[in-house]
Amino acid sequence: MEVILIQDVDNLGGVNEVVTVKNGYARNFLLPRKLAVENSAATKNSWKKG
Repeated sequence: MEVILIQDVDNLGGVNEVVTVKNGYARNFLLPRKLAVENSAATKNSWKKG
């Protein structure tokens, strides 16, 4: 799953970086802790505007 990092994550990447992680890691760790958002077409468009 591709996600866009909202905060720096050790051993993964920095802010605004698009990274590929396993689905479980994204769903169970990154997304609930608001460290990342899912990289989808809607997210890409809103990210560019914002």
